[in-house]
Amino acid sequence: MLEPADVTRQFLQMIIRIIGRKTSEEYAAVAIRNLLTALQPRYPFVRDMEIRDTRFLELESSVSVRESLNSIDPKEIGKALKDLMKNIMNSMGKTAGYFFIREIREKIGIDYDDVLVKSMDVDLTLLQSTFIVEKKSFNLLQIEKSDVVRRVLKVLIELVEKQTSKTFALDFMARRVRALQPSYPFLGFVSIRDIRYTMGVDEVVVRQEVNAVDTLELQKALQFILNDTDKALLDLGRTAVVSDLKTHLTANYLAKLEELGITIVAYGVGYDAMFRQVLKTLIDVLGHLSTEAYAIYVVNLFLRKTDSFYGFLKNVKIDPATDQNEVYHISMMNNMDAISETDARRAIHQLLEEIVDSLGEKPGDQFIQEFKNALEKKYLSKIEDIGVNFHMIELHHELAGEKEQSPEGPSKHFRND
Repeated sequence: MLEPADVTRQFLQMIIRIIGRKTSEEYAAVAIRNLLTALQPRYPFVRDMEIRDTRFLELESSVSVRESLNSIDPKEIGKALKDLMKNIMNSMGKTAGYFFIREIREKIGIDYDDVLVKSMDVDLTLLQSTFIVEKKSFNLLQIEKSDVVRRVLKVLIELVEKQTSKTFALDFMARRVRALQPSYPFLGFVSIRDIRYTMGVDEVVVRQEVNAVDTLELQKALQFILNDTDKALLDLGRTAVVSDLKTHLTANYLAKLEELGITIVAYGVGYDAMFRQVLKTLIDVLGHLSTEAYAIYVVNLFLRKTDSFYGFLKNVKIDPATDQNEVYHISMMNNMDAISETDARRAIHQLLEEIVDSLGEKPGDQFIQEFKNALEKKYLSKIEDIGVNFHMIELHHELAGEKEQSPEGPSKHFRND
């Protein structure tokens, strides 16, 4: 059973990790430590929460929470955490707090979230909804063109980063903005930088001069960036992201985009996109067990093994990155969406089954759970809708584990010796 100290430790570490992605973990640790210090007069028990600098200590985590915190009323601890969240969000932009809460809620873990809600009265879903309601009072007229450009670019960077890396995403978007400047000079007032190295405040800076730009010019430029982003990602073997933009923007920003005449086209989840996400997620999960390069090798190996049963996989392959600043490329046949639901289900089921069986002593249910957690929800739903049975894959692995494993093949590299 998780205690309040365990949950508080995880909660603070998650906050530092999320903020640290935009700056650095050292910067985030100092910022949260200062905010906690400011809360001590009201909540003396906050002294039991210590944020340390990992640069000078051999620590896995910068957060230390004393067990004595468990003697405090959990709801009082919850009040302190909610006040901490409010102070963090007040320091963020007009909509950044909304995404900050959502990311904590998505990544904190079900068990921790359950204790937060039931014992500590910290309902992140309610907190997010309250934030939305408060922000809806924000007059639409107060959202300027510079705000729209900044928000759209920031969300696109976040979506591209999920499929590649932060360095690639920032460079990717910066190059697109620079390439459009000759046609749309106002983009010269837009700068994208990696604040992990420049030590700035925001990754996307849009100067006020953009507010004077002709609406039609702004519309054309943003529409081009949206379309070009999806095209470039598809060329890399990734999936389109523009359709996800709607779920990452508040109602006010969506209304402002509509007012400006900017259309966000929603794409369906076809088999092409689904297979790309399956392969990317497999590489991500297997990469944690070894390296990305070896994960790509393994996935390619099992693709070749599986394509003897499903011919449409013969043209599917992953080419490793040729440079440390580049990303790997997923190649596919042009008509993947034309395959049958039965073939799609069986191919994914067999591919997962083959890879799970190669893991040696690593529990199959653990790998499957990691895979499901890493896969975007809309793709997980699509896979389950077509009938891929994760429980059967786990069961097959358990039965196979009762037999002697063959020492050949890549499985030996994934054993937990």
